[in-house]
Amino acid sequence: MIRDVDAILQDSDVASEVTLDSSSDLGRSSPTSKGLLVRDSNAKQRTRRPFHLQNAIAPANRAESPVVIDSVPYDNAQEATYSRYKYYQRLRGPTIGNDQALLIPDHVVPSVFFYPYIPGTVPLTGKQSSLITIFAVWNTMMGTSLLSMPWAIEQAGLVAGLSLILVMAAICFYTAFCILQVYGIYGEKENLADFPDLCMFLLGRVGQWVSVLFSALSLLGASAVYWVLMSNFLYHTVKYVYDLITTTSVTLLSIDDDNTSAFNLFCPDPIDNLTFSSLLNGPIFQNGASTFDKIWNLDLTVPIYMALLLLPLICLKSATFFTKFNALGTVSVFYIMAFVATKASQWGVHVEFSDTSSPFYVPLLRSNFPALSGMLSLALYLHNCVVSIMKNNRRQECNGRDLSIAYILVALTYLGIGATFYLTFPLEKDCIEDNLLNNFSRSDTLTVIARVFLLFQMMTVFPLLAYILRTQILYAFFNSIYPSFSHVFSLNVILLTICVVFAIFLPQVGTITRFSGALCGLVYVFTLPSILYVVSYRKQNNGQAPAWVYILHGLIVLCGILNLIAQFVVTN
Repeated sequence: MIRDVDAILQDSDVASEVTLDSSSDLGRSSPTSKGLLVRDSNAKQRTRRPFHLQNAIAPANRAESPVVIDSVPYDNAQEATYSRYKYYQRLRGPTIGNDQALLIPDHVVPSVFFYPYIPGTVPLTGKQSSLITIFAVWNTMMGTSLLSMPWAIEQAGLVAGLSLILVMAAICFYTAFCILQVYGIYGEKENLADFPDLCMFLLGRVGQWVSVLFSALSLLGASAVYWVLMSNFLYHTVKYVYDLITTTSVTLLSIDDDNTSAFNLFCPDPIDNLTFSSLLNGPIFQNGASTFDKIWNLDLTVPIYMALLLLPLICLKSATFFTKFNALGTVSVFYIMAFVATKASQWGVHVEFSDTSSPFYVPLLRSNFPALSGMLSLALYLHNCVVSIMKNNRRQECNGRDLSIAYILVALTYLGIGATFYLTFPLEKDCIEDNLLNNFSRSDTLTVIARVFLLFQMMTVFPLLAYILRTQILYAFFNSIYPSFSHVFSLNVILLTICVVFAIFLPQVGTITRFSGALCGLVYVFTLPSILYVVSYRKQNNGQAPAWVYILHGLIVLCGILNLIAQFVVTN
């Protein structure tokens, strides 16, 4: 997922390249040669800086807004609301040629959220080359789904799994390209900023609200997945340190499970969905359990500790600090790829296609294949931010080519990681976990590094998820992204409560991902792009459209519906 989940990070009503005074009053503003002069609550006039600042920012301004992104003080930028942008856009009037005066900026999360940042280089601004655009798309879709891809292929069977990845990648590319095509027709002409505006223009208020609602739901699903993984990584990391302190080096290698193999692998016992009664029988409530196990328990206490740790962070008014670590997402993907490649080279190939009694038997097709299609609906999810990324491409005529190349690279990455781990795994194939790190001994060095690194990376990404989720919800209901601290605090408490409940009662990354992916994918991947394309086609052709337009896009919507229904028949 998501950084599937990174695909999800793109959809928000926050400006990327605009600086506005939060105390401005548009009703009392008047244009001057120095910008817009406005009166604040103290009746003092201030000179507001223009939209695009130069690299040089006055020392006084630095003191006033010390955090700068792309030469724009982000704390001021985030206070601007979408209605203000609309106001300025209306002031444009007739423009000539490519005049960009007062053109509405992107109402999305700043580009640093999804463009990989390399420390020591100049931040990406303006139009990007095709290479950067392709990598930005790849970087957006890559993420924690890599940890679950071997499990998903095992659920589907080898041939079915590899085929589904290719088919879903083709469908997702086509529907994303449909969005680009429709936006290309109406975006500039109607001054539409992004996907929700496009839905509003062609489908009305209902279409806009549906796009916002399911974008928020996808963020919620991603947050739950992150919470399960963060709790898991934090538990094993602290447990490893505890074992180092209390256990001798000779016995440290065998502290995980009795069935630990020579490769530091083991097959975890099946875990049923937890209930309150099962919690009472867990280690935390057993008289024979150690004090440490009662205090530090993955089934209950660790998810709650995570909530206490992150609640102050996600209540911060600005998420600027956490954007400094966005490069870790790209690094983590490459580390997972190197991790799997290293382990596979040590294991060798372990497959058997004919002997069903063999522990290495690899079925070609299994009835649980919808688990993979549901997960891929989120792993290949780019549709809420494809406009924002691709319109930064320097050569707009190459958008289709660049998007197709990016999807091919994403599909090959998922194929490579999933198939390599699945075919080389030296234990029974049904032992593969939906978080592949759970198959490794806690003392395995590379696994320890992976858990620590991913824990830190996710703890910096989660506040961004929470920030974007709250901006969408609060702006939709209160027309402000920060109406008050009490509003933000209450919403964050609700969010963390939901995440903790998932981590305790349904700590299954694969299950959460496939259900959230199938539900939100039905709307964002299969339905909305298809409807927008059909409506646009009819609008461009006097209300007429050939039969193939209805049949093709109707079949795509039907695939999304069947994909969602099939999730309820998958057996764990």
